[in-house]
Amino acid sequence: SSGVMFHALTDNNVWVEEVLKDRDITLTGFADLSELDPETRLGYQFGICFAIALRMFPSTTSEPSREYYDEYKDVNARLRETSIFLAEKIKERGYNAYSLAHVKSNEEYRTRLPFKTLATRAGLGWIGKSATLITREYGSAVRLNGVLTDMPLAVGTPVNESYCGDCEECVRHCPGHAIKGNTWRLNMDRENLLDAFSCQKAIEDRGKVINLTEGTCGICISVCPWTKRYISRRGAS
Repeated sequence: SSGVMFHALTDNNVWVEEVLKDRDITLTGFADLSELDPETRLGYQFGICFAIALRMFPSTTSEPSREYYDEYKDVNARLRETSIFLAEKIKERGYNAYSLAHVKSNEEYRTRLPFKTLATRAGLGWIGKSATLITREYGSAVRLNGVLTDMPLAVGTPVNESYCGDCEECVRHCPGHAIKGNTWRLNMDRENLLDAFSCQKAIEDRGKVINLTEGTCGICISVCPWTKRYISRRGAS
């Protein structure tokens, strides 16, 4: 019966949560990727997306935050390591898996299957006007990674619409004027939201002060009202 089938599936979900238990993962989502082009998902039907919420936030002054940069680097490394670890564990369990930790972006700062696409398919959030993932719980102050697998999973409900409304905070505060102010819709190309080259240039210009060329902006993260709610909750706890 379908009830029994669902239990077999959720067993795998519970197993994944168990495997990730001691890794300080903030959010985990499970996605059915079968609607995506097989080449994009490397032939795998399921995706597991996990996020770590940041505890340091980008500076909104002209001086970038070294603390945010250090955490950005640390969290990214932890997520990559978790992705490799989970893929290995799934293989030990007898299924195929592919760690997205190995994916490098191309010269247009694109990857075949962006983490944020995996995240929206898993129901973790939507894509903001800034082309970053926004979650209800942590705003856009999350870093992501994931694994593709053929291990059957009970999946989340995909998020197919934006909850940004009329908000233009990220558009107004972007130092590179890279954010175009359009509202995300399913299958919208990143070009319609963000000029990735202007974004990268702003990151590099800002980073010069502390001799860095990556992870030194993120103003769009800090000014997002969804992030601000998370920051004020953190302050209150």
